This record gives sequence, structure tokens and C-alpha cells, in this order.
Amino acid sequence: MGASYPTKIILAFRSGGVCAMPKCGKHLTYDSPSGDDTYVGEAAHIKGEKPKAARYEAAMGDEERDHVDNLLYLCTDHHTIIDKVPADWPTEKLIEIKTKHEKQVRQAMELAFADVAFPELQNAVAWVSNQPPAINGSFELTAPEEKIKKNALTNGARHIIAAGLMSRDTVAAYVEAEAQLDPDFPERLKAGFLEEYFKQRKEGHKGDELFELMCAFAQRGLRKQADRTAGIAVLVYLFEICDVFEK
Repeated sequence: MGASYPTKIILAFRSGGVCAMPKCGKHLTYDSPSGDDTYVGEAAHIKGEKPKAARYEAAMGDEERDHVDNLLYLCTDHHTIIDKVPADWPTEKLIEIKTKHEKQVRQAMELAFADVAFPELQNAVAWVSNQPPAINGSFELTAPEEKIKKNALTNGARHIIAAGLMSRDTVAAYVEAEAQLDPDFPERLKAGFLEEYFKQRKEGHKGDELFELMCAFAQRGLRKQADRTAGIAVLVYLFEICDVFEK
């Protein structure tokens, strides 16, 4: 069957939207001016997808084979290279590349939370002006730990949330400032995230998978690390104070 589209979105998020191959750094998202972003990177299998594929292991099941942990987000050229010359790209080497690249992406994001400011937040939520306000829901404070447990989020999501909370006061001040100009701004902001949240839940996503899909949604259309991190900061802010992720 191959990797599902949601799996590819999560893979792109973990890879920072760029090719995971060292020294490549090619941006692999088409930023559409009129529609949704399109992920143009390829989900390359570390352990091959089919019997004659590079690094294929017969003992693996299809679900494990197409899981995000067995995939690398690569440009077309590097995907071709690792499959055409498998002797140069054994399983262990590709796992090392994946682990190192995704760790660097995560660390860069976590470090960038300290520098989130109004300009980055403005870029991250520019879409809100076209979003109708939410018609229900609340902004009641809920302890993040309670939501983490209820949604069965593991350490990966927990670390992002903990880092994102560093920017909570900045995001809150930004939302308050925007509300002075547009009283509906907080509801518009909430509505956009809630719409995506309920859409993903309806499709059966939950736990870490749902959280990472929401992170990818928060970063759509953004290339600069500072702006991408600001998008996550907004998600974490809403995670804490309203019903994005049910209580």
C-alpha cells in the first residue's frame, strides 16, 4: 500500500520540511498561494517496501514497513541514490541519518521558542483574518499534564509542549493585542485549529499521531525556523487554554 498521506505529513514535520540527507537541505514543500501546501518530498523506505527493494526484510509486516519510523524524508535525487546503490547505504547508516537529522530539527525548534516574538507570530497566523469565528468551545484553563495523559501523548509530544510553554506569555500578549484591533481574533484563531483538530479526529487519528498532524498544520506555509516555531507556540498555547485537544 505504501505510506499513507498522514504518515508523510508527520514525516515531513519531523524532517523540518527538508531533505534529511546530510548537506542537502532542499526545501520539499510547495507553498501554494491559492490552496493547501503540497509535500513534494518522498517517503523513502529504510528497509525496503517490496521483496526486490533495497534493504528489504521479509520478517517485517506491512504496517511496520510503512510506519514513519522506517521512512526517510528525501528529495527525489537522494531517494534514487539510496535505492540504486544500496551497498553504500545500509540500513544502519540510514537509521543513523534519520535519527541525527530529526533530532537536529527538534532541537532547533525547541531552542527557537525562546525567540518567538510578535513578528513571527504575525507571520504564523496570517491566515486567521480569513477564518470565521468559532461558534462554540471555550478558553478555560486546563492543566497541560491532564491533557497529555488524557490524549496518551508520549515523551516526544511532551517535550514539544514543555518547550512551547516558554512562549505562552508572549503568545497570550499577542492574542490580547490583536483582540484590541479585532475582537473576534481569539475566536477566529481557535476556530481554525478546532476545525483541523476535529477533521483529524474524525479520520481516526489520535495520540502522538494527531498531535504531530496538528503541529504540521500549525507550520503550513512557513519556511523560516522562527515562523515555524511560532506556529507551534500558538498550538501549544491553545492546547493549554482551550478545547484544542479535548479535556
